[in-house]
Amino acid sequence: PQVWSRRSLEAVVSTQSTGDEGTDQSRKLKLSLPSEEDKRMTDSLIKNNPLSGKQQPKAPEGSPEKPAISAEDKRKSIKQLIDKIPTQKEELFEYPLDWSVLDKDLMERRVKSWINKKIVEYIGEEEPSLCGFICSKILAKAAPQNILQDVAIVLEEEAEVFVVKMWRLLIYETEAKKLGLVK
Repeated sequence: PQVWSRRSLEAVVSTQSTGDEGTDQSRKLKLSLPSEEDKRMTDSLIKNNPLSGKQQPKAPEGSPEKPAISAEDKRKSIKQLIDKIPTQKEELFEYPLDWSVLDKDLMERRVKSWINKKIVEYIGEEEPSLCGFICSKILAKAAPQNILQDVAIVLEEEAEVFVVKMWRLLIYETEAKKLGLVK
């Protein structure tokens, strides 16, 4: 399995001008194989995955390194992470969330889109102000109980299920990011 960083993707896919600037046909897509540095970085990330449960010995300098974790191992690591996240509200709300990992990029890419989708499921339409309100509470490091109280006004009986699922998502995303399972 290949793990791509943003830098390695930019290195693989680049555009080159053919001289006719300003036309769509003036650009050709040039693909290249990952560099040795990209391969070493990918292998290092895979080997150092603490959830793999296997300590890989370091290869001697100059010898070719092989990936130490398969797609199956990564799937198992993700399953282990999910299994360790509490499902009961009281335990879940007591789980220590690593706020330092939760940045605006993670909020935009994963959390906000999930919140938006769930609000549409519960209310039947997008509600940008409610979504923005919930996201701002999360970024302000509000306790899940406080978010639950605020959201209950709008979502009523679905509020508890919503906040419990959202808090599980927050824990998963922050822990997975710390472990290198997601970007």
